[in-house]
Amino acid sequence: MMSAKLPQVRLRHIIDSIDGIVEATAGLEASEITGSFVLMRALERSVQIISEACKELPAELRASEPAMPWSDIIGIGNILRHEYHRVRDETLLDILVVHLPALRRVATTILQRLEPGPS
Repeated sequence: MMSAKLPQVRLRHIIDSIDGIVEATAGLEASEITGSFVLMRALERSVQIISEACKELPAELRASEPAMPWSDIIGIGNILRHEYHRVRDETLLDILVVHLPALRRVATTILQRLEPGPS
């Protein structure tokens, strides 16, 4: 069993969480997502997991992708845990639609650098 502390494992957590929430909300209108208590809690939890996994990535890996707003990604987890009442549904939808696909591309790129395929 691989240690959950390995960057490869954290990157897979990020990718799996993104894939899971994107799949769960695929084809739904924004109002269907925000109108569902279960989907909104699933989105919040997915973002929390992603945030924590990003926080645990080594600084040099995050630095290798400077365009990614790592501090914002890490910070949203703290807000969801401690100041959840401040988070607007529109913010979570924006994260889902705009930011998670971009983060998935970056996480996949980093993972491929760490685990190169056969030559």
